[in-house]
Amino acid sequence: MRSRYIIKPLADRDLNDYADHLARNASLEVALRFLSAAEETFAMLARQPKMGWPSRLTHAELKSMRTFRVTSFERMLILYRPLDDGVDILRVVHSSRNLQALFRRRGELA
Repeated sequence: MRSRYIIKPLADRDLNDYADHLARNASLEVALRFLSAAEETFAMLARQPKMGWPSRLTHAELKSMRTFRVTSFERMLILYRPLDDGVDILRVVHSSRNLQALFRRRGELA
C-alpha cells in the first residue's frame, strides 16, 4: 500500500505564511529549505504515522491528532491525523502557539 499525505487548507496557509516570514526576515533560501523540510517530514509521517506524540488537547474530535517537529526547523510543529494509508496534515504552527486556543473555535481544522 502506498502512503500519502494530504495538506489541509489551513496547513497550506500556515506553510505559506511561515515561508513568507522566513523570506522577509531570513532569506529566500531559508524559506525554500523550510518548505522542502516540511514536505520531507510529511512524507516520513505518511510512512510512519505513529512517529509523533499524541495530542493533549481535550476536544473529542482532536483525540486522534498527533504532533511532530519539522526536520531542521524544530520549533515548527506539524499537527496531523493518522489515516489508514497515510496522514492528514492539519496545521503547521510555531511551538510558542497556544494549541488549546488555536483549536478552541469550531472549524479550525477545515
